[in-house]
Amino acid sequence: MPSWSAVSFGALDLRGTELGEQGFDLVVVPARPAVPVFLMGRGAEVWLMIAQGRGGELETDEEALEVLSSLEEMGIASREPGHSAQLQGVTQPWLVSPIHELVYALLAHVAAAHDIEILFIKGPALHAQGLRSRQHSGDVDCWVQPGDDLRLAEAMRSWGWKPLYSPFTGTGVTHSLTLDAGDWGCAIDVHTRFPGIDSPPHASFDIVRAESEPRVFASTSCLTPRVALHGIVAALHAVRPFVGSPAGAAELEEASAVLRAAGVETIELAERVNAVYALEEPLRRAFPAEARSYESARPPADWGWRLTASAPRRHLRALRTVPLRKKPAVILRLLWPTVAMMEAAGEAPGTSWRRKAATRVQRVAAAVRRLLAMR
Repeated sequence: MPSWSAVSFGALDLRGTELGEQGFDLVVVPARPAVPVFLMGRGAEVWLMIAQGRGGELETDEEALEVLSSLEEMGIASREPGHSAQLQGVTQPWLVSPIHELVYALLAHVAAAHDIEILFIKGPALHAQGLRSRQHSGDVDCWVQPGDDLRLAEAMRSWGWKPLYSPFTGTGVTHSLTLDAGDWGCAIDVHTRFPGIDSPPHASFDIVRAESEPRVFASTSCLTPRVALHGIVAALHAVRPFVGSPAGAAELEEASAVLRAAGVETIELAERVNAVYALEEPLRRAFPAEARSYESARPPADWGWRLTASAPRRHLRALRTVPLRKKPAVILRLLWPTVAMMEAAGEAPGTSWRRKAATRVQRVAAAVRRLLAMR
């Protein structure tokens, strides 16, 4: 009998959980694009046995062999020696949402299959590290090198996610690319940098990767930032300007509280990633005896347009930061976006060519009116 192995892009043992009480023993993500498979009864028993390396006990069990063939068709069992998605053991869920936990594991596997280094930020890991009280997040945030966001986004299409591209995608202006949730019900934000960190994206990624540690999601080892670095990420998230509004008293207090919880090591790390302009006040509040003055620190490149309330002005200020060779394409897409970009912006361009063209013309006319009003 060939040696069977359990293969998966993420798996959870549901026994003893609410889903387990409903009769589900396991949930397994196949090692090829498909939705998660819920197993119970004999199917779960056989799959667990091969996951534990006990397939030899099934050699003379004809019923088990039939079950194994069905599991192979589902993409969760294999007779291929040394399969890249072979699983050794299954963990129980620790996230509030098991499906969200499976998404972490799936992203890690897909990224590895495409030679993409990936880190996971924010979300339930912050709660586990004592940096926030809220347990659940509605989406999954990951961080990759610039350029790998586009590759990962396209790789996730076959799994049901749709990239929400903007005119500034791939220019360095946007800090993340959102992948629409689809049937999984869990959106993904693929970061290539983090607002408030003013060191080059590749350099900051290297620092974050070096300051990360393994954490298991759905039987899969993933990387999340250590407490001190993660505290900086959470604090920056609190203080970043939003649609023209700077951080207020509540946001500054939230940032200082999370830095205090993360420890005094955050001062040195904030200097290393060049986040001191955004975090100077929260650091001073968190560590009054150790905090330093950063009078020469310059605002991050995106702080100017983030502090601009008017959308046309914000686009113009953001456009100034785009490399010259990329400016024509951005201007074209701002005035004449793709249908996908219009849908991502919440517009309904219609289905006919005539209706799509009319919608784009209306956008151009509205942009011209707004620009003239700014004069």
